[in-house]
Amino acid sequence: MRGATLDPRTVGFLAAGGLAVAGTMAGQLGATSATTYAAGSAAGTATAVFLTLMLLTAAVASAATNRLASRWGTLKTFGWAQGGVAATWTIAGILEAATDSSLVVLFLAAPAFGVLSGVTAVLTPFACRAYVNAGSLTDSVAKRSAVSGVAAAVGSVVGGYVIHVTAPGFGILANGLLTIPLVAFILFVRPVGPVTSPGVGSHAARTIVSALRSDRNLRHLALLVAAFMIFVVPMVGMLVPILNDLDHSPLPSGAGLMLGGIAAGRLFVPRIVRWLEPRYQEFTAAVRAAVATAAFMTVFAVSAIPSFSDVDLIVWTVIGVGIGASRFTTRAILTGTASSSMGPGRDMLGVTALVLVGAFTSPVGYLIWGPMIDLVSAPVTIMAAAVAMIAVGMILGRMERRAEPAV
Repeated sequence: MRGATLDPRTVGFLAAGGLAVAGTMAGQLGATSATTYAAGSAAGTATAVFLTLMLLTAAVASAATNRLASRWGTLKTFGWAQGGVAATWTIAGILEAATDSSLVVLFLAAPAFGVLSGVTAVLTPFACRAYVNAGSLTDSVAKRSAVSGVAAAVGSVVGGYVIHVTAPGFGILANGLLTIPLVAFILFVRPVGPVTSPGVGSHAARTIVSALRSDRNLRHLALLVAAFMIFVVPMVGMLVPILNDLDHSPLPSGAGLMLGGIAAGRLFVPRIVRWLEPRYQEFTAAVRAAVATAAFMTVFAVSAIPSFSDVDLIVWTVIGVGIGASRFTTRAILTGTASSSMGPGRDMLGVTALVLVGAFTSPVGYLIWGPMIDLVSAPVTIMAAAVAMIAVGMILGRMERRAEPAV
């Protein structure tokens, strides 16, 4: 990596990608703040519906990404998809800032957001490897995650403050504008290393379903991804409704600070991955990281029950660092595991399987989390999800140990 960082193209990719990540955090805060403010007592449910609309269309788009990349090229497809992100979020941000129709604007924009995020989710790891030129997809994603952690932390804190003093629409607009440098970079700067080709072949969804039926290891990976997307990932996406349920004020800046803590946790990902890799097989390492994330969620749920008044947000932000470190470690390892899960030369199809399973199961998580936050409470919802993730992790870990051949 030392040599790669000296290449201006690597530095440029990480810088442009960092701006896009900062925009993503501001956009997420803006969109979820808008749904929370507009929905009142049904904030959790409204936010869950918005995110579900995004995720369902992302699932459909991710299944078609292999064919799009095969026809237009991996980086060109990625660049134009990021261009779509810039355009749609900019337009939605302007409309959101100019009107009071928060839910209407966002619900109409959600499918477009989802389609573009589905394409970029599949192609981002391969664009990263092409410009960072790391030895493996896991290392490449982990190293980018560390750089993105700084950008995400800044985007969360600054975005939260800007939304607090202006309006949610400006956070949405920031996502569109801050993605433009990445679009220009991808479309006009050649990569450092080789670009993964998706190859020409069968329908991705059909191939993935067939592989799931025949491959026990791939089924275990899919179960872990599904559990992680249902029980863990919604906590970050639903952070604004969670803090709203806890009566925290000011809401956007408070959520931005905690998201900044979660983002700062990304800085530890490369070190954690390097520590896990020689000690465990990739799947076992991913299970352990997922269980660690659930453990930090449990600590947050317990800390949110009493009222710490002036210091509660500080405590939650520190816990957020642990959540972010373990959560993004899990994602990095899962991406690397998925890239090799479908066999040699089918890296992109493996990552597509990861994104597809995640995109189809995420809505289940959000549709459970949203109403539970509104009807029960945020701490109870988080605690129940964390316990469920730990249980799944223990079951999968035991299944893997039983499947290991005797020495």
